Amino acid sequence: MAITVLPVRDRLGVRPGRLFINGAWTDIGDARYDQIHPSTNEIVTDFAEAGKAGVDAAVAAARRAFDDGPWSRMAARERKRILQPIVEAIYAAQEEIAHLQTLDNGIPISFSVGSRVSGRVAGDIFDHYAGWIDKVTGETFPQYTDTTNLHYMTFREPVGVVAAITPWNGPVMTFAMKVAPALACGNSVVLKPSELAGLAIQKLADILAQSELPPGVFNLVTGGPVTGEALSTHPGVDKVSFTGSPMVGEKIMSTAGGNMKRLTLELGGKSAALVFPDTRDVRTAARNLMGLCSTFLSGQVCSTPTRALVHRSIVDEFVHHASEQVRDVKFGDPFDPATTSTPIISKRQLDRVLGYIDIGRKEGARLLFGGDRPGGELAIGNWVNAALFVDVDNRMRVAREEIFGPVLCVIPFDEEAEAIRIANDSEYGLSGGIYTADLTRAFRVAKAMRTGSIGINGYSVMPNSPAGGIKRSGFGREGGWATIEEYTELKTVMLNLDA
Repeated sequence: MAITVLPVRDRLGVRPGRLFINGAWTDIGDARYDQIHPSTNEIVTDFAEAGKAGVDAAVAAARRAFDDGPWSRMAARERKRILQPIVEAIYAAQEEIAHLQTLDNGIPISFSVGSRVSGRVAGDIFDHYAGWIDKVTGETFPQYTDTTNLHYMTFREPVGVVAAITPWNGPVMTFAMKVAPALACGNSVVLKPSELAGLAIQKLADILAQSELPPGVFNLVTGGPVTGEALSTHPGVDKVSFTGSPMVGEKIMSTAGGNMKRLTLELGGKSAALVFPDTRDVRTAARNLMGLCSTFLSGQVCSTPTRALVHRSIVDEFVHHASEQVRDVKFGDPFDPATTSTPIISKRQLDRVLGYIDIGRKEGARLLFGGDRPGGELAIGNWVNAALFVDVDNRMRVAREEIFGPVLCVIPFDEEAEAIRIANDSEYGLSGGIYTADLTRAFRVAKAMRTGSIGINGYSVMPNSPAGGIKRSGFGREGGWATIEEYTELKTVMLNLDA
């Protein structure tokens, strides 16, 4: 029986997507686009293309809400009172949110329900930032000189209108990571989801629509590159928070100077995981790293360590266990709990991934397994068997460029300093990993690696800890107090007590 996602769509009562502007669901113009499911390439529904007119309306509503409305001036207790029911509503809807996310991007339902991209985690993120509302404080400073009786203090104030642009691969989590702190700090938000994944975000927007948020504080616009560019360049926007490709991030950065927009950019990655011979368990390291490329989102995560730097003495053992791991991979119906892996998000990206696998062969890397497409009923979807390249040199394109697919490159090293040099020889710097039983080595190498975050014998992201990149991976942090700083402006007040 052929795989189809349409019965789930019908059971969930999915309707065509609309815009949410100034407290009301609406349509502006007639332009629409289809959302296609990557497992089957079936059309799931269609969405409104906001375009410039829709963005203008949404930004105008957000601008009025910030400049003239109560939200940015509201007492902390009242803002908390309004946000807390949103937390509970997200928790209550987490099962539906999970199914909508799987209907968006094909992430296996077991991960959509229970992993760091789940609705439960989105609720946790909103809860975390609701808790910050009455703790966003400034400072007072000791008198620096006795020649004046000036006293100094600082206050944190909201940035203003925030344009939040989310990716397709973790729409639920990234929605929460951008919207929750922005609202907690008193900002107004215009959010644009990826045109490849809008269903779960429509549900989250509906939860906010039914809350007591004042009109215009949260707005949703859907659409493709035209809508995204109109939003990121809009003169009424004070800050852009974008998660996506480096090319788009660089374009946003180049135009942000028009009105000196604040920016948070989480872009691509080509992260390295260093596996030392003293690691407690080579098998665990190999299965973890191969599994991040072959299961869950099939390597379509910017923080995935797609370069495995393995000490030469344990390369054969590492490769053996990596080969064993892919036997556990199961493609198929994304709503089947047994399915382990996500298809490539689009036919265009599928061609790109396959193209890189050809490039790797031509460069001289040895493809040990995978890199081909499964047949049978899976042929209708964008599936690729996870690939492992060995005999990889860090100068090869497959080791330098972000593939964003199920491809792991094994690069051997002999000495610690050599491993650090190879890891840092990249234009990216988002995340990284270290596998060792020697904690002294772990901290020494972690400090030497030029990247935004490092996992020692494991890696995960939590709402209360910051994550983000350096170099071409972007700048700014999401998580914990660091995000509060990203969504506030620091104001200094000087008080002359002799006046």
